[in-house]
Amino acid sequence: MLRALSCIIIGLALLASPVAFAKKPPIGDKAPDFTLHSDGPHNLRLSEQKGYIVAVVFWASWCRSCPVQLQALEQLQKKYADFGVKVWAITLDKNRADTQHYQEHKGLALTVLYDETFVVSERYDIDDLPSSFIVDRDGVIRHLQNGFEPTDVNTFDTLLQSLVSE
Repeated sequence: MLRALSCIIIGLALLASPVAFAKKPPIGDKAPDFTLHSDGPHNLRLSEQKGYIVAVVFWASWCRSCPVQLQALEQLQKKYADFGVKVWAITLDKNRADTQHYQEHKGLALTVLYDETFVVSERYDIDDLPSSFIVDRDGVIRHLQNGFEPTDVNTFDTLLQSLVSE
């Protein structure tokens, strides 16, 4: 009886956890906030980026399709840097050395954040790499995407053009 009660309590606790109900936040909602360690000297918090447009990509050094999106987002970051666009590359590598090796050998010039415990990727219900979202200057999600095709660069570019004009 005590064992059954314990199982029920644990089951209810798991059901009550946010991860158990993880689902992609809808476009038009405020982006769920997070703070992660960056490759720079400071942690970065999404909610502190008000006034900026933030494109976030989830990736890993072992992901075969991630380099194309990372390179495309690097180019878009350069194109729109003077308009308040930031690109954050959230790595799901468990080992920072793998990420740092990738950065050095590929010349990755994006702000890298580390989600080693997968808290943020679970909050955003990431089930494919690369996956991305774009948050406007008010912290509202304006675009969500699983995967990436080379033609998606035009979609990102058009959306960023629209957002910097608002």
